[in-house]
Amino acid sequence: MPDDPTPVLITHYHDWFATLTQEGTGHLQTLLADEWLYTNYAGLVRGKTEYLDWVAGLSDPLTIVGPYDLLAKRYDNIALVLGGYRVLREPDPSVLELRFTGVWIWRDGRWQCLLHHNSEIIG
Repeated sequence: MPDDPTPVLITHYHDWFATLTQEGTGHLQTLLADEWLYTNYAGLVRGKTEYLDWVAGLSDPLTIVGPYDLLAKRYDNIALVLGGYRVLREPDPSVLELRFTGVWIWRDGRWQCLLHHNSEIIG
């Protein structure tokens, strides 16, 4: 296991968010642990299957700026990641500003995301 998970986890988040800007689910299947849970800014909770179905069903890819301000900290085989991103809403010119927290586990020789939560920045 690498001492500093930051470079790998930053790459994983960039790949993850890039997947949301194109058709399909990319390699999210391997980034997300089977027991992965996601709570979005509206409080909706999705498991891995529901999330992958949602991503696959996006009729228009999202326009995302980020991730940015990423910070990762490892605790044994667990890593916490904090960061932010923006979702541009088409055709509405508004921007959804979000901060997130992710919990990753080192398993089977790679980092897998266990939990992801985001919150909308208001104001």
